[in-house]
Amino acid sequence: MTAPMRRQRGVALLVALLVVALATILIAALLDRGELALARTRNVLRGEQAEAYAQGLEAYAAEVLLEAKSDATDTNASPWAMPLPTQPVPGGTIGATMSDQNGCFNLNNLSPENTPLAREEWSKIFRRLLEVLGLRADVGAAIAGWLDPERRGEEANFYLAQALPYRPRGGLFAHVSELRLVRGVSGDVYARLAPYVCALPPGTKLNVNTASVPVLMSLGDGLTRASAEKVWAGGQARYGDPGVLLDEAGIVRTPGLTGVLDTSSTYFLARSDIVLDAVPYTFYSLIQREPDLRVLQRSRGADTALVTAAPIAADETP
Repeated sequence: MTAPMRRQRGVALLVALLVVALATILIAALLDRGELALARTRNVLRGEQAEAYAQGLEAYAAEVLLEAKSDATDTNASPWAMPLPTQPVPGGTIGATMSDQNGCFNLNNLSPENTPLAREEWSKIFRRLLEVLGLRADVGAAIAGWLDPERRGEEANFYLAQALPYRPRGGLFAHVSELRLVRGVSGDVYARLAPYVCALPPGTKLNVNTASVPVLMSLGDGLTRASAEKVWAGGQARYGDPGVLLDEAGIVRTPGLTGVLDTSSTYFLARSDIVLDAVPYTFYSLIQREPDLRVLQRSRGADTALVTAAPIAADETP
């Protein structure tokens, strides 16, 4: 065989190998795209399925609230406080819990939209709450500035000077997580404060039966943790009159304080925990029970800071 013929056969072999390599790469790319498209489709379907389950759990929560509407008081032993045990469903599990939002401090009660008397009382309570949690008082001043539309101009200088500039809201908080935007609220401050505060329409009252120990401690100057834990009763307080709690805790009754306390609730947060194909989904629904039951807000995604309180050092506890 001559040299030119051998060279031609060598080139043909290289071309054949190149064609095989290109075909292999093309098939692998097609398979990869197919698997990616399948995964995207599965995720979309699972997401829609999770939303459907969440809507069902939200409807269930609404029914429970309506059934308990006739109760004179709301406590942590009320029917709505009983969690829905984890239930198996096709592809995973579902579960649900509900918490009383009137048992936390409503940040929007510090807004100018609240009545002057109530706003003054809430300001005192919030100042004490910051002390109980070992936080600086200037956090309260920054939150008040965030809420006040008349102070938006003077507050804007700080926020516009940030690496990513933005303006203060100058209005009500839409969600507790908005606290992270407020001057002086670092990650540690947010972790300490978030479990005890909420964002509701201004003018709400505090349910002393479902309030936590730090919130109860903020109702009076010098109230010790022991006194607050006594009236908290391990989370099972069942007072029919908030004045009785004040007397037992040794807190002086004032018209301003008794006017912002109650033993029944209007706002509740329903949480749906859904697991499908080992993927967790968390949904929240803020439900108003009175005067007419309606859903005020829906959100998706868990925020551990809202349910897990950061530890308070012994030297920070009054």
